[in-house]
Amino acid sequence: MSMAAAALAPAPTPTVATPRCDRPIIGIMAVILGAFISSLNTKLTTFGLADIRGGLGFGFDEGTWIGTIFGAAQMAVTPAAAWMATVLSTRRVLLWTGGIFALASVFPPLTSDYPVTIALQLVRGLAVGAFIPAALGFVLRSLHPRWWMWGIAAYSFRFVFSQNIAGSIEGWYSEAGRWQWLYWQNVPLSALMLVLVAIAMPRRPIDRVLLARTDWGAIIYAGAGFALIYAGLDQGNRLDWFNSGLVNGLLLGGLFLIAFFFVHEAWTPNPLIHLPVLAQRNVWGPALLISLYGFGSTAAGFVLPDYLTRVQGLRDIQIGDALNWIALPQIVLVPLVAVLLRRIDARFLLVTGFATIAVGSWMDTRLTHDWVAGDFLPSQCVEAVGLAFAITALVTHAVSFITPAQAAAIATTIQIARLLGAELGSALIQTFVRVREQTHSNLLGTHVVGGAASTTDAQTLFSGVFADRATGLGDAAAQGTGLLAVAVQRESYVLAYIDAFWLVAWASLAGLLVIVFLRRPPPNPLTPPRLPS
Repeated sequence: MSMAAAALAPAPTPTVATPRCDRPIIGIMAVILGAFISSLNTKLTTFGLADIRGGLGFGFDEGTWIGTIFGAAQMAVTPAAAWMATVLSTRRVLLWTGGIFALASVFPPLTSDYPVTIALQLVRGLAVGAFIPAALGFVLRSLHPRWWMWGIAAYSFRFVFSQNIAGSIEGWYSEAGRWQWLYWQNVPLSALMLVLVAIAMPRRPIDRVLLARTDWGAIIYAGAGFALIYAGLDQGNRLDWFNSGLVNGLLLGGLFLIAFFFVHEAWTPNPLIHLPVLAQRNVWGPALLISLYGFGSTAAGFVLPDYLTRVQGLRDIQIGDALNWIALPQIVLVPLVAVLLRRIDARFLLVTGFATIAVGSWMDTRLTHDWVAGDFLPSQCVEAVGLAFAITALVTHAVSFITPAQAAAIATTIQIARLLGAELGSALIQTFVRVREQTHSNLLGTHVVGGAASTTDAQTLFSGVFADRATGLGDAAAQGTGLLAVAVQRESYVLAYIDAFWLVAWASLAGLLVIVFLRRPPPNPLTPPRLPS
């Protein structure tokens, strides 16, 4: 089965009958929990990296690879996950990967050996990377078509909720001095998922006919290629991009493998992806939109927390309070979107979602250095609406062209596009903020001229803070000059964050241009026919 081609190609005739799930609600709870665990761990690794480095005694450069390896491993396994769920069964895949992930999450806090830690992160990433592609296919295969919308809503809910609740969870662990639970929480969560899988999902034999036809070359080339590109993007800002031989090697190696993957697919008799289908609008459109969506979510995912940390000096738990205004409203917003989608074309709600994300980012362009978490409340509420509308409508539109048997393949495409879009957005925004801060610092610095009246007045004002105090930190005038430099740097960052919010707003508006090219969804069971009165 094709990862992306399945959106148009007829579903293959299964060689092994798939028993229907006897307890669909419990099974759906299992796969949604697995998808939640996957998304949550990716974000927790980012938020909790400083605590993990400190707890394990690693330096900054060593610590950055903890998150990189975890994300790259998820990318590596994603092309194989949907196919393996088809061949081996969703039950078997989740039982094995869930057990491995739970076991591998026990040991990282117990070792300070760096190679062992990286190896454990690799294993954890490979295991958890199979959770999300298995979820959507199981949801649509298990539910009656009239209930699909609620399954899609549950699937979409965890996107935004898990990404933004992570700040509060990590902050609570950090304040309690229990950073180890960033790993150990996965043991009870995975155990619960495994119990639900064992109860609800039917047993079926391995499909050995499909297994024999597996396009292992495509799986290896695509998985390794996407993983290298992900690692290059994740390390690019830290290593100064193309000035680093390592980053160049990762990106070029990844692009070479992806190119070889396409050549391989063009000649193999049983390709994983039928290349002509990639030109179809209902394939590249949703994939591009999910990438833009991942980029747009960086406004809340990176810019806001970075501002609150760097300029206001807030702790993770305080930053989490701000992000909760995006996470918690999803409990109400996503079901609301599900109801609206039963009567309204998904494309209209997509337009609403992307436009609202742009408006929320535009509201943050009024930023000043006095803003604290509460000042972001109006824009966060607007962003919450936009993110809920966009992701739920996007997944609905993507699955409206497929059969339930093809849903796992589309989920794989969504996962690859989402991970790459979010990583590209994060890498670009980090570099953009760094470069714009340097630019604004130079521009502001041209107005700070030694001997000028304005400069002297500012130095005198700042020096007055230390004039009557025996701080033991040196001459008051020198300390005042240092404070002036800090003020210039602070304002430079504020201006850089404003530029970043503008960039996110324009990128979200670009999504509206892509929506224009989407096909009208065909009649489908998501909108049940009206009964005669």
